[in-house]
Amino acid sequence: MSRAPNRTPWRHHALATAVFFALAGAAQAQSSNATVRGTITAAGATAPAGTDVVAVNKANGNTYRTKTLADGSYVLVGLNPGSYEIRVGGASSGSLVTLSVGQNATLDLASANAQLGTVVIQGSAQRQGVIDSQVGTTVSNKMIEAIPQATRNFLSAADFAPGVRFDTDPSGNTRLRGGSQNMDNVNVFIDGVGRKNNILRGGVGGQDTSQGNPFPQTAIAEYRVLTQNYKAEYDQVSSVAITAVTKSGGNETHGNVYANRTGSNWTSLSPIQKEDQANGVAAPSYQQVEAGFSIGGAIKPDTLHYFLAYDGKTIDKPKQLTAQNLDKYPGSPGVIPSLAAQQIGFRNKFKEHLLFGKLSAEIDDRQRLDLSVTLRKETSYAVDGDHTSATTAINNNNNEYRVDLTHEYTGDRWLNEARVGLERAQWNPQSDSTDPLVHYKYSPTNNLNNVQDIFFTGGSPNAQDRRQSGAYFKDDLTYTGVAGHVFKGGFQLKAMKYELGGTAFRVPTIDTVVNTTTGQAYFSGLTCTGTNVASDGLSSDQCRITPAAPSAAVNLRNNQYGLYFQDDWKLTKQLELNLGARWDYEDNMLNNDYVTPADRVAALRGLDGRTVAGITAPAGQTYAQSLAKGGINIEDYISTGNSRKAYKGALAPRLGASYDVWGDKETVVYGGWGRSYDRKMANNALDESQKNAQAGGEIWLIKNKFKMPFADQFSLGVRQAIGSWNADIAVSSIHAKNQFTWFGGNRDPNGGYGTQSSIDPLWGGPNGFGTLVLGDFVGETKSSSLYVSLDKPYTPASGWSMTVAYTYMNAKTKDRDWNDADVFDWTYGKSTHGWNPNKDTEKHRLVVGGLIDKLPWGLALSGKFTYGSGNPRQVTDCHLGWDQCRYLEADSDSFKQLDAALSKNFKVYGGDLQVRLDVLNLFNTANWGYYNDWGGGPTSTPSNAIGGDNPDLGKRTGVRGPMRQFKLGVNYVF
Repeated sequence: MSRAPNRTPWRHHALATAVFFALAGAAQAQSSNATVRGTITAAGATAPAGTDVVAVNKANGNTYRTKTLADGSYVLVGLNPGSYEIRVGGASSGSLVTLSVGQNATLDLASANAQLGTVVIQGSAQRQGVIDSQVGTTVSNKMIEAIPQATRNFLSAADFAPGVRFDTDPSGNTRLRGGSQNMDNVNVFIDGVGRKNNILRGGVGGQDTSQGNPFPQTAIAEYRVLTQNYKAEYDQVSSVAITAVTKSGGNETHGNVYANRTGSNWTSLSPIQKEDQANGVAAPSYQQVEAGFSIGGAIKPDTLHYFLAYDGKTIDKPKQLTAQNLDKYPGSPGVIPSLAAQQIGFRNKFKEHLLFGKLSAEIDDRQRLDLSVTLRKETSYAVDGDHTSATTAINNNNNEYRVDLTHEYTGDRWLNEARVGLERAQWNPQSDSTDPLVHYKYSPTNNLNNVQDIFFTGGSPNAQDRRQSGAYFKDDLTYTGVAGHVFKGGFQLKAMKYELGGTAFRVPTIDTVVNTTTGQAYFSGLTCTGTNVASDGLSSDQCRITPAAPSAAVNLRNNQYGLYFQDDWKLTKQLELNLGARWDYEDNMLNNDYVTPADRVAALRGLDGRTVAGITAPAGQTYAQSLAKGGINIEDYISTGNSRKAYKGALAPRLGASYDVWGDKETVVYGGWGRSYDRKMANNALDESQKNAQAGGEIWLIKNKFKMPFADQFSLGVRQAIGSWNADIAVSSIHAKNQFTWFGGNRDPNGGYGTQSSIDPLWGGPNGFGTLVLGDFVGETKSSSLYVSLDKPYTPASGWSMTVAYTYMNAKTKDRDWNDADVFDWTYGKSTHGWNPNKDTEKHRLVVGGLIDKLPWGLALSGKFTYGSGNPRQVTDCHLGWDQCRYLEADSDSFKQLDAALSKNFKVYGGDLQVRLDVLNLFNTANWGYYNDWGGGPTSTPSNAIGGDNPDLGKRTGVRGPMRQFKLGVNYVF
């Protein structure tokens, strides 16, 4: 419907916009919105400057407007994905165009006598997003809903973008990652607001150790996966950026109600489970139930709309708690019967509630207001690990609450987007038992240097309460008043508060060997026994006790600022440049006011009285001087409360270009280079504080000179239309630096490592304390990749869609201990640091997805096939002796999984009732992903197989991904 002109004086709008701009900042622009640009002609000539161009959303009546420039060009910005009618010169009707998330469409229009005449669209509707220097893939709502998956996590389709992995570990926790960087370097933007996790791992708030979903899938309209060279408006991300847009209510009422179920009676056993079952440990029964609904409509048509979505999930998941190496104790002597009796089937429990609500108001034909609320509540009760008793189970609460308010104001040649919001998240794991945690170990040499797990009993030491809360103010201003340019800039202020409490050492932890003859542990219940018992009774050759530590709290406030500017400059009809720069600053990222405890400082600066591998410190030499001989200035790590300074150098330029070779969007060459800065978790500061709170414990220190992690990204590619298919091939290079790393800081009195092997740090610290662990921004990864994608978009006429994503990646890390490349590099600085394999990256990865809804009898079929060539493995070879251990690279098994879903719709009471059957891992492939890769010892000889004393070296110990699983669901859409 047409609208009367807005009569409010311009100066009132200008004042309101100025107030919003002054109060707000732009952590993230409306990156999920689309742009339409083109040229208006009238009677064969360019339309007069100031000709009205209006876009009206067909679903809810929202109106977007602009005016032509002197050359007849126009740009409509900030359009939410959907179908629009484009009207010119005051016309009451126009032509339709459908826009996707983040799309950059070109639409040339012709008008006669101020009425819309013919429409010229460059390229097909499926090729409107190809003029773009970013490397990205759009995932439609149809694909999100159709693809079979184990759980309703909308991110499970993110790996349809080359270079992206979405994995589920054996505990059901999900991980999203890209390239050679780890899971912490991603960010998910929902309706333009980043969901970055500031205190825990996983990149996205609430995803650390959670089987839950970050957002209700029912509420996601569609999203775009950007793997690199994203524009300057994106912040706190250096690998994968997900930009998603939520659904909104329309003038008509629509919604759905769904439920689905799977369980143990619909799931095949893995080879390990079958082996355990043969040994008398049966898998317990379990079930997973998901249910939810959505509804949206109008409170007042064309003016006020609502949308509400809920996703619920309950999982009772089996875990077989089994001991290993019991066969090494014939006759079951000593503690062995007690450990064997604790082998049971255990059921991990998980429950999640996700709720999203939105009110959308069209104040007038220039102003819109959105208010949204997100609630996430999770509870779980679970055992971590397979070789552990039920007493170690942990209760965890994982909650998140958000309120976001957005105001948009459209001028004739500009758009202002102002946002304000509040967020709060809590992660609170607690153990039921207060008994000491005992790690029982088997050793053929009766020594802790050569051990394998038997069973863990007692309580978990995990007792933590971590919270982040904050408020943000942001504003983005887009200006289109200069021909050929779309200028966009923004400013952000985000005030965060971190409350990090509890302890990771609530109870003592004991590592003890079990004697192969007597079956007795080298632990009296209070102190260690065996040989070479320490004076404090905390260690021997067969036993080591980590005492409990009191709770430690880190409460800090951190203000995050961001400023960016970018220009999408259309030099010619065929060539577009994307120029931008971003600057970010955090004033207290890692607890700048922290003071290293005086006892730690005194020990580090005190005399070094050690004798290490026959090397005795010279008289009068301090521990700090011993470290200095090894290149470590410990004063760089001792914090005095004012020695840590915030990093101010996070300036990130970004440059991209795209060239439409023939001017018809059939062939587009694109590329770009850019730097993107991420951030580090405040949890690193908690690690430092907690460890240093333990009397006589380890010493953990973060370097005072902070840096922010970043990645330099380069890509060059071509997009090509092949009939109804879209092809994209690109080469990519990403080099990430300043990654935070914990490493072993100890050095012998000569600054070396004593007689430790090349892969071992020098354990033990100053007299009276445990080992010294240092944190610094020294990690690096790099990857060179080939991305190939093919996409046949869905159309109602064809009734089918398919997408193919292939990635070849050569990824490396500078971590020497690359099997633990995410956070720790224990031997950093021990030898020349070259490039090593990256354990989480496959050379080859292929993902194929598709759907067809025009099968006989009204059936619809969808599927997803995933192939991965296997991650590199790090094998620890010690068969020449413990002082000559080395790392060797081995291959993992490839990953192959085919999932399928078959559904049929029935007309019921004016709606559609869909009955659907999903089959995950249709061919029941055992995708091995876990191995026994550590072994060997001084009793071995070079003629032995690698690992010597460990005959199980290289043995498969677990699968990644599900075995064959059926899931039945119903969904009523109205």
